[in-house]
Amino acid sequence: MDRAPILYRLAALAALIGMSFLFVARATRMAVPFTSGFLIASAWAIVIALLSRHTALRNGATLCGSVLFGLAVVEASLYYVSRSQIIVTKTVPRAWRRNVTGLGALPIANAAIEFEEFLDGRQIVDVTYGIDKAGLREIPSAVQGGPHKVAFFGCSFMFGHGVEENETVPYYFVQEAKGTFEGYNFAGEGWGPHQMLKELESGFVYRVAGVPDLAIYEAIPDHLRRVAGRAPWEDGPKYSLCQDGGACYSGPFHSDYYITCRHWLEQSWTMKFIESRFASLSRPSDMPLFLAVLKKTRSLLAQNGTRFVIVLWDQNELAKAMIKALRANEFDVIALSSIVSESDFLKTHPLIQSDRHPSPATNKAIAAYLWKRVGAPLAVSHFKSAAASGTSFR
Repeated sequence: MDRAPILYRLAALAALIGMSFLFVARATRMAVPFTSGFLIASAWAIVIALLSRHTALRNGATLCGSVLFGLAVVEASLYYVSRSQIIVTKTVPRAWRRNVTGLGALPIANAAIEFEEFLDGRQIVDVTYGIDKAGLREIPSAVQGGPHKVAFFGCSFMFGHGVEENETVPYYFVQEAKGTFEGYNFAGEGWGPHQMLKELESGFVYRVAGVPDLAIYEAIPDHLRRVAGRAPWEDGPKYSLCQDGGACYSGPFHSDYYITCRHWLEQSWTMKFIESRFASLSRPSDMPLFLAVLKKTRSLLAQNGTRFVIVLWDQNELAKAMIKALRANEFDVIALSSIVSESDFLKTHPLIQSDRHPSPATNKAIAAYLWKRVGAPLAVSHFKSAAASGTSFR
């Protein structure tokens, strides 16, 4: 009996096993990890087809191998088509946020997160996110003060996406306060007003910061679809309109299984391409729920005497409609266009390169305006009230 064919097959099998382990180990660090996975799976299907003695199994394995190889080609092709338009994010540690029941993805506590962004292989952001013991973006203690407290809410714009800890709106505001305010950054990447409401309803804000004198929420038009749960990454609390028109909590948007699957699929360039081309955008029909969530937020804050201020980026028609609706409902809202004019915005306050997030200069302009318009008058009025009652601040 000729043993050569058996030895050849065993050698080929051993080589395939070795290559599989090597590819799996390197796949997570590759730009197109799904391509590697599809190629490995295709190779195994072809091996099964070659070794199989049953026609049906051999044909099925051949078909699977061909399909998997085709998927690898599609994934690689979409990478080359989209890499000049889609930003790739890398963090150390890779899993830098944890899912908090009912709230969503909150950064891991007491961590320094190395955050990088790449566009077409070129690094456009390289910063470090300092996270405190509560899982909030740190505001350096060097600028913190008292006796007043301010809580900041919003998405990546307020969190400080792509900027250092001394370049965020919360940092610049507290710095402007010159020792009279202590700040807490309750914003989160990809968040909306529903996370803000849940942070208040759950008592998270009060456990971390006590009762703030001032709450500032930075809003963008994309928050409309987020509060409705149509953002692809949405994993936060779900609110629906009650019969009385208010906002009622109805559990998380998605299960833990969906969230795990979502994090895995985020590495696929096919998924990135589909989401970038066929995103479900904000629309006027989302406005009632958005307003209901903000009304409930305002009500909860008012119970403790906290002033609630909204800053809204009004660069498109939908945002202008949001401004109009907020003012009609007597919200204290400030349009970004009243802080930075369109001409100044383009000349002196550009967004960060290609990732469409505010630059440090824009953050500083917003914070300075907020301090002058809201923070300073609040501090003065509290000081006068304390002086009239004979109370002294230490």
